[in-house]
Amino acid sequence: MATTKKNGAAKTAQETLEAVAEQQKKTLENAVQAGTEAFTTGYEQFYNTAREQMDKAQKSVFENFDQLADFNRENVEAMIVSGNVVAKGVEVVGKEVAAYAQDTAEANMATAKKLSAAKNPQELMDLQTEWAKTAFDGFMAETAKLQDISVKVSNQAVAPLNERINKAVETFSKSIAA
Repeated sequence: MATTKKNGAAKTAQETLEAVAEQQKKTLENAVQAGTEAFTTGYEQFYNTAREQMDKAQKSVFENFDQLADFNRENVEAMIVSGNVVAKGVEVVGKEVAAYAQDTAEANMATAKKLSAAKNPQELMDLQTEWAKTAFDGFMAETAKLQDISVKVSNQAVAPLNERINKAVETFSKSIAA
């Protein structure tokens, strides 16, 4: 009987150990399963967040690319406007110089006729002095006129470029601040 009790106690201990082992196995399996599920959920959240961020970044890049293309197109347009202003200004200056040269040539021809008709050296000197003074005054007036035209053309030509520079500063300072 003692053997049977021993066998019965051993069997009960064995069953208890097996039950405990089975319970630990289930607990371990549950822990592994829970860890796997938590990892999978975390990974899916990370993946979805990263994907959203990449989509936003890609969208932003393409939006900025379009903005950059528009900005550069507007810069080229400003350069063309500025170039047209300069071309027209050069044309005006050229016409003004040509008109001045023609007027000066006509005045010089008239003065040459007067000088050749001079009756004495004093009259010749007076005519030559008058011509020199008139020529100098005319030259100074024409120089001031050409300078005014040049300043006006320069200001008009620079205006579209200054506008683009101000726009660039405004646009890029917003981008940097953001």
